[in-house]
Amino acid sequence: MSKVSIVECKTYELEEVKRAIEIAMGKADFPDISGKKVLLKPNILSDAAPEKCVTTHPVVLKAVIQLVRERGAGEILVGDSPALQNGGFKPKISQLNQICEEEGVEWVDFTIKPISKKLPIANHKVAMARIIDDVDLSISLPKFKTHEFMYMTGAMKNMFGLMPSVRKSAQHVRHPSRSSFARMICGISSVAKVEFAIMDAVMGMEGPGPGNGYPRAVNKIIAGKNPLAVDIAQATMMGYDPMKMPVIKCALENQIMEISSVDQVEYPLISAKDVIIKDFQRIGNNQPSDLDDHESEHLQRPAPQFDDDKCIYCKKCINICPAKALTFEEEKVCIDETKCIRCYCCHEVCPVSAISIPH
Repeated sequence: MSKVSIVECKTYELEEVKRAIEIAMGKADFPDISGKKVLLKPNILSDAAPEKCVTTHPVVLKAVIQLVRERGAGEILVGDSPALQNGGFKPKISQLNQICEEEGVEWVDFTIKPISKKLPIANHKVAMARIIDDVDLSISLPKFKTHEFMYMTGAMKNMFGLMPSVRKSAQHVRHPSRSSFARMICGISSVAKVEFAIMDAVMGMEGPGPGNGYPRAVNKIIAGKNPLAVDIAQATMMGYDPMKMPVIKCALENQIMEISSVDQVEYPLISAKDVIIKDFQRIGNNQPSDLDDHESEHLQRPAPQFDDDKCIYCKKCINICPAKALTFEEEKVCIDETKCIRCYCCHEVCPVSAISIPH
């Protein structure tokens, strides 16, 4: 059995957040980190203001830093790599860099001399942040959010950020289907040294996430030693069948996180089934299809649509498109649907919600 603590937390007041996380740690077998070098991995899709609910909230990071320090960590490091990261990036708008400075911990640039890692399950090599070989363990700090491509993002997928900057988008070309992409995410999770996950679900995101959805009060901290178990709890609370979430299904079938069934998740405080958000806006607001198991399912997904009136011509969508399906012509973004692999990276990085995914 793998324990997941779900704790009520209704505000981002530091003491309230710290209290909730401390309870969650105590009830979900937080590991002994005495003298260890610990990497905290928040979710920073883009450096957005906290109220947009795109990133892990700065107060959650602050509380975790303080609690990890109180538990005797030898050294604490913090890092992530957004989709379009330049060298020297620091998350200032999201206020996460400010928290690092206040707490005297180092922010790690994942783009500096990445290393090559062979991924189990996916069975190929990828570039990953060098720091993963230097720390004793990592703690995933995901945000409770939907995801247009993978339905939800969670504690396991959060570790995809160990892959530096635009190197991530290239994986969509290699893994265009949801099932194939899930194998890659599971591979990364299996080498990421995650020994605990603490999910910021005080304010989550519903609708067209992970970057353009709508803030939603969930009023919870979700934590556990097993990131897969935390993701199962999240999927359940969102109203999904966890076994229809590609990453969860792949991880359970391959037993990469010690459990092989959703029934092996134990809730010492609040059961995920007792706090299902019945009106939560899921992706498409429907349960995913069995089509996701087919390697060619990406060919049947809808192509993204572009709103010329909202577009601010930042060209982030063009810069991140791994399939080179987007161009800028006659003062607007144009899409070649024959090249588009429906990865929705363009939708993720659009800062003004000018890109939508039809359902």
